Amino acid sequence: MSTEPTVPLRWSVVEPWNGVRVHGYFFVQHMFATHDAVRKTLPIFSSRLPEPVHLGESEFRIGCMIARPMGLYVHGEGLICLSQASESVDHTASNWRELLQPADIWSALANAAAVSVAMRKPAAAMLRAGGALYFLAPTDEAMDKLLQALTPTEETPSEPLSASDVALLCLGTP
Repeated sequence: MSTEPTVPLRWSVVEPWNGVRVHGYFFVQHMFATHDAVRKTLPIFSSRLPEPVHLGESEFRIGCMIARPMGLYVHGEGLICLSQASESVDHTASNWRELLQPADIWSALANAAAVSVAMRKPAAAMLRAGGALYFLAPTDEAMDKLLQALTPTEETPSEPLSASDVALLCLGTP
């Protein structure tokens, strides 16, 4: 355990949105043109950077789903599970509500759930979008919806689902 003091993260917005508390950090991407891959990928961290876990072609299973997150990092006693949002123009404090896609949120939450179960550690869901990094904190209701989508049923296809497939189930889209 580190004795280094914890520096609070400076989120640009913290707001509830569709059953998830969204913490957003907006930045100009070229400002983080650095050789430090972690700092470039997770620019909200100014000190004590998370440590990357080599994924390679790693897959994480939970229920009927196989997750393939963009990145995995050790931070404190848990993990950060990073997912990539759909391509769009850069997100800002004024346009993020229009640009952030519900399917991307659900995919990121599904990836984090699978990583948490497979690694037996808490995993925070983070989503990287153009000019933004989001931390997603689901409500109990959102977690119930996610776990229901991950529970195999008679209608579940025999092939494993992706995080995107689970997102569609959470959104009520077959």
